[in-house]
Amino acid sequence: MKCAYMISTIIIALYQSLMAQDMLRSTPDFAELRVHDISLNETPAPSPYIAPSEFTYAGFQRTTLMGTPPFRETTIKTTPFAVLTGTYVAAITALHIYQVNTIWDSTTSFRIIEDGDYGLYVDKLGHVWGGYVNAYILSEFLMGSGLNHDAATHWGAAMSFAYQSYVEVLDGFGTNWGFSPSDMYSNMLGLTFFLGQHHVPFLQNFTPKANYIPPSWYGSKQRDQSSSFIDDYSGYTFMLSANVHNLLPKELDSYWPDWLNIGIGYTARNLTYKNGDRKYLIGFDINPAMVLPDGGNHWNWFKQSLNFILLPLPMLELSPDGPPVFRLMYPFHFSIGSIHF
Repeated sequence: MKCAYMISTIIIALYQSLMAQDMLRSTPDFAELRVHDISLNETPAPSPYIAPSEFTYAGFQRTTLMGTPPFRETTIKTTPFAVLTGTYVAAITALHIYQVNTIWDSTTSFRIIEDGDYGLYVDKLGHVWGGYVNAYILSEFLMGSGLNHDAATHWGAAMSFAYQSYVEVLDGFGTNWGFSPSDMYSNMLGLTFFLGQHHVPFLQNFTPKANYIPPSWYGSKQRDQSSSFIDDYSGYTFMLSANVHNLLPKELDSYWPDWLNIGIGYTARNLTYKNGDRKYLIGFDINPAMVLPDGGNHWNWFKQSLNFILLPLPMLELSPDGPPVFRLMYPFHFSIGSIHF
């Protein structure tokens, strides 16, 4: 999961400004069509875009950053594609320089060090989620640059895998690190699930989500020896959210709101290297795209992408070392008199 947030932030900022300029320069395929341009005896040209019904997530209408479905056939937009490629290379180069001067400032011969239970497996869930979300963001940018849906999905996953593999290999040369096979397996699991959702739409009813909230905000401790929020696993919570509405039989789905999901999750608080307080979670979750109002293209894409972030919602926390605890806005604690939630 190292630096996934940083890559995404850099690319999003530059890419959104580019998209705004590109939309002003290009002629819209839908809005500019005039009635008198169509002869009654002519068959309208087929749309260059796939049908909106073909571009959904768990049945909900998706959008690209351009506000349209993806192209049916790859139609590269030269400027956006060039800027995206240049931005991505620049971001990777900047991150490489940063990491060479920080976590990889001391090197040794290549080593394989298995750290499967590091951070009580929270680290591994971070690799799963990081690989998935990185592939999603890259594929969305590639679609905005003109790649068709299939090509963008596969190339996004490939680019995510390439970056994560590069990080793991250089970890293998770090004095304080090592190449971790379980990290690679976790990366691949996230990417496999991302591709699986594309080819098996039923899997879209299950969404991986995560958040980071500083442990001090809810009375917990930062992970021992963590250097930044990226490796402060005490502050992360991971969940697999199920779309209950879609999973119910047809005769029952009308009784369940289509925006309300149920998820199961996991975290570990007050972590040292391999010790801490395990927490198993079950609770409600929502799809922000279905409850937030519509807006411009970038806003609609943002609220769609927000679905991969776990929001503070009612949760039942189960611990091996204590009784179940209900939290109204997990992981925050509230009290009214003797009632704690």
